[in-house]
Amino acid sequence: MSLTRRMYGYSFSEIEKELIFRRKDTGFVRYLTKDGTLFYLDPSPFFKTQKREVYAALCPPPPERSLIKVAVLDIKENIMKDTSGYYRLLIKCASSWEKIDPGSLLKRKSLLSPEEVKEFFKMPFIGEEEQIERIALCSTLFTVSAPLLPFEKGGITAAIMGKKKNWSGFKKGMEIIPPELKKVSSDYFYRLFPKEEPLDPVSCREINLAYLNPDTIPLHIPIVLDVELRSSSTYKEAFSAQKPLITAFMLDALIVEPVVSENLEHYIADAMYELVSDVKGSGSLPYIQDFGSLLPRLGTSFARYNSRFNVNKMDIKKSIDLWSEMFYQAKKMMSVQHPVAHMYRLSDKARKLYLDLTDAFGFDIPIPVSDIAKNVPLFKNAHDYEEALDNLNHHGLIIRLNNSTIKVLDFGKKSIS
Repeated sequence: MSLTRRMYGYSFSEIEKELIFRRKDTGFVRYLTKDGTLFYLDPSPFFKTQKREVYAALCPPPPERSLIKVAVLDIKENIMKDTSGYYRLLIKCASSWEKIDPGSLLKRKSLLSPEEVKEFFKMPFIGEEEQIERIALCSTLFTVSAPLLPFEKGGITAAIMGKKKNWSGFKKGMEIIPPELKKVSSDYFYRLFPKEEPLDPVSCREINLAYLNPDTIPLHIPIVLDVELRSSSTYKEAFSAQKPLITAFMLDALIVEPVVSENLEHYIADAMYELVSDVKGSGSLPYIQDFGSLLPRLGTSFARYNSRFNVNKMDIKKSIDLWSEMFYQAKKMMSVQHPVAHMYRLSDKARKLYLDLTDAFGFDIPIPVSDIAKNVPLFKNAHDYEEALDNLNHHGLIIRLNNSTIKVLDFGKKSIS
């Protein structure tokens, strides 16, 4: 379903309906002029306003993409002409504006509950109920994505583990993703790959990629399809009826940007110790695990799924449980395994940076990024430094807690061989 051709109320998200039908002079800012002095207010980042009105800022213009309410001082009327003929354009003079919490627009009951959304993704599969439950939950998290994280784009990269015919079942559920979000120009980007293929859509804010049985690409979560496929004729009618509702749920979720509070940082660091130790102690892996921001990424996705703006401990715990169950299933199911020692070798620059950081700051202490250059001899090339930091992050040796601090984790000298 194209986002630009929606006509019926059920195809719009709750936030979109609230802004279209119930709120005046409130919406998401889209600049008409580069400096933002003229702007539109859209019902969502996914649907441009159909109202023939534009706002003129008599005050400092609002940030683009932000959700705001405008105080209108005066309204002027211009007669304009386009290919369809003449029309009346309202120019609303904005004397001031205030940011609005998107959460305040989600107070009305959604047409679907999170549980009903998960049930939708179960439809293509037959098998053990607990396994289908996990597949459906992973599919849901993939569709609601994950917001921007410190130093990183948002989104989830998934390994789809199983037979090619079952891959078609996963793709069936992904039909709810609108075509606009499959373009590299989209802020929220989705693509499914039947084989490994490198892709780096630079302009996207959130990137969600799924690969069938990948071998060399670092991934966040495996989705093990150890199930059978149901005949599509047995659920075709229910599937078609619910598709627009699931898409609407997805759009609301993408607007929500949950925050990981400082209170959770110690809990996440402790959980990372256990998770990385388990993986690296397993000896071999069926895919390359990307540890960088894994738990905050899955935690914020769980929060989105439940329309919450703050990540809590339960989100992190559920992330660990879901990832662990899928990881150990993938290890049992996949015949090809890779030695951990080969998959997690550090580059020379990353090894040097790790040793320098531990000498200067020690372990498990929040380190202000601004202090690193003062205490650690950095590389001449700034790109080499960022690459080394990324290498440590993806290997699970540091955690980027927020935009200003990191923490070095202690896994012993063997971990930096």
